[in-house]
Amino acid sequence: MMKKTIKRQKIKDGAVVKINISDNRLIFGRLMKSRIAIYDFIVLESEVLPDVEIIISKPIFLYCKVYNDVITKGFFEIIALKELTETEIEKIPPGFTQDIVDINKCVIYYHDGREFKARPQDCIGLERSSVWEAEGLAERIQDYYSGKKNYHVELMKPILSINDPRYLPPPNAMRWDFEKGEFYRTDK
Repeated sequence: MMKKTIKRQKIKDGAVVKINISDNRLIFGRLMKSRIAIYDFIVLESEVLPDVEIIISKPIFLYCKVYNDVITKGFFEIIALKELTETEIEKIPPGFTQDIVDINKCVIYYHDGREFKARPQDCIGLERSSVWEAEGLAERIQDYYSGKKNYHVELMKPILSINDPRYLPPPNAMRWDFEKGEFYRTDK
């Protein structure tokens, strides 16, 4: 279970948050236009928190959305507020949606409301429209640092073919092979 802070927090663009992951390690994120950017920078909980300028100078390896309560209830504790620059806002990557029946119907969308139709191939490498709970995101970050594929990330990648085992599987027919790190269907 993720630790909560006692005080209720407000969601503000530019807020820098600390995220507790396994083994008493901390990683940092920043709220950006309805997303959270996760910095590729880990410190031990026992260390003094680094200066905000040091944190935000680190590379970002992930942009995604989190439920509001992850911030408001303090699962991710706000440690500083640093106004976003235009350059930082411009770097926020687009996301995508894909129709579950007609996999060729995709939309790429931007944080400012722009969107356009796309092919599944155009969505490779983009984040599918989804919202993460605190624990799920912490697990995703741990998997990233462990070099493991994350089940949820793999599930949300664009479906490129009707032969993909994630394409409209019958109920209970899709399984995840944890050793191989891939999906397979039990009905074929």
